[in-house]
Amino acid sequence: MLVVLAVLAVLSLAVMIPLSVVSRQPGDGLVALVIGVPYACVGAVVARRQPRNPLGWLFLAIAVCLFLSTIGGDYAVLAYRLGRHLPFAAVGLALDQLWSDGLVLFVLAILLFPDGRLPPGFWRWALRGYCAVYGMLFAAFAVATAQALAARPIGVDATGGLSAVDNPAGWFAVAQRLGLLLLIAMALAFIGRQVLNWRRSSGDRRQQLK
Repeated sequence: MLVVLAVLAVLSLAVMIPLSVVSRQPGDGLVALVIGVPYACVGAVVARRQPRNPLGWLFLAIAVCLFLSTIGGDYAVLAYRLGRHLPFAAVGLALDQLWSDGLVLFVLAILLFPDGRLPPGFWRWALRGYCAVYGMLFAAFAVATAQALAARPIGVDATGGLSAVDNPAGWFAVAQRLGLLLLIAMALAFIGRQVLNWRRSSGDRRQQLK
C-alpha cells in the first residue's frame, strides 16, 4: 500500500506541474506543490517507520487528493475553457472535486495527531460522527457531480470546476451547507481538544503538540 500511494503521489506530481503551465493555471500548481510535497514526504516517512500510525497514510492520501484535484481542474480548463479536444474530459471534472476530500482528511489528522490513537469514550464517538457526516456529504457530492456531468451542455466555471457543484442550488445547497456546518463545528472541537492536550502535556509530547 505504501508503494502504491507513494508511486501515485510521484506520478500525479509529475503530471501536475507541466499541466498547470499548459492550462495557464500556474497558481494552482504552485499551491499544490507547496502544500502537497511536504505532506507526501512526511507521510511516506511516518507510514514506513510507523505503519500502525494512521497519520502517515492520511498525509499521503491528502497529498494525492491535492495533486489529482489540481490535475483534474487543469485538464478541465484545457478541455472546456481553452477549447482543446481532449478525451475523458469529464474525468477531470470529477477529479477536481477531490480537493474537498483532502480538506476533510486534514481535519481528521488534527484529531488523531500525534500518535493516531484516541482514548475510549467521547472522542471515539466524535470520530465516528465526523466520518458519518463526511460519508453523507460525499454521497451528496457524488450525486450532484453525476447530475452535473449528465447535463448538456456541462457547466464549467473559470477554474475548471463544475458550476453546479461550485455554486450549489436546491437540495444540494441545503445538504452542503448543513454538512459543512457540522464538519466545521467538529473541526473546531478537534482543535480545542489539541489545545487542551497541549496545556496538560509535558516533555516530548508537549513539543510535538506545539
